[in-house]
Amino acid sequence: MAPVNIVYKVAQTRKELEDALSLVYKEYLRRGYIPKGYKSNIRLSVYNSLPSTTTFVAKQGKRVVAGVTLIPDSPLGLPMDKLYKRELDKLRKEGCRVSEVSQLAIDMSLFGASFFSMFNFNKLIFIFRLFKLVLDHTLDVDRLTDMCIVINPKHQFLYKFIFFEEMGPLKYYGLVNRAPALAFRLRLTGLAERAKNRKGVYRIFFGGKTDPKLFKGKVKLSPKDLKYLFVEKSDIFEKATKKQLEFIKRSYRNKAVDRIIDDSKRAPK
Repeated sequence: MAPVNIVYKVAQTRKELEDALSLVYKEYLRRGYIPKGYKSNIRLSVYNSLPSTTTFVAKQGKRVVAGVTLIPDSPLGLPMDKLYKRELDKLRKEGCRVSEVSQLAIDMSLFGASFFSMFNFNKLIFIFRLFKLVLDHTLDVDRLTDMCIVINPKHQFLYKFIFFEEMGPLKYYGLVNRAPALAFRLRLTGLAERAKNRKGVYRIFFGGKTDPKLFKGKVKLSPKDLKYLFVEKSDIFEKATKKQLEFIKRSYRNKAVDRIIDDSKRAPK
């Protein structure tokens, strides 16, 4: 049965963002990507602190039932640089404006355990509509040329179905229980033309534009929000590199943010 009354939009409040990141934590824990005893009940990275990063949510009433995050490239690079820097650098040298789709999670109570089935129409429509939101934001707001993603190889057929292409060999995430990983790239230039031979997919992704209202009001993290998420709820700032923290400071140009970052490094271990 298809979920009803779903609204797809950018995360507009800290609560929506936290709920989306909590879903990531629950999904990673369920799949064994996070060891038991992980410090926080949310899963985030230093990239979530950047103003350019956007998290999208699907809501059913007041409940966040899915989330995904888009990280445009920056001087800090992308999370997948840890495994696929050579492949990403090749795109950068070609003049591509790249981004990474990350932290995809869905409330499994909506569909059961295997939402990535190629044979369940309702599940496919749900995930495609979420990606439609990300796609239009990438094209119309961020104006990027490529979306990249690292996935478990068992999901590769779904991504190939929506025109992602392999961009790197099979590797393993050493920090997540040696989980297998494949890198994929979605070339946005000419995508609409390439999609025309799959009418159903074309209608979903190019049958109309996302209402711009759904991109309005993106949550802007205040100094208080940053302290809560990256100091109190996690040790992200404590473990971040000097380069990362300096770039975050430059991104906000806010003395209160500077103090939070500096204090996080001086905090007792």
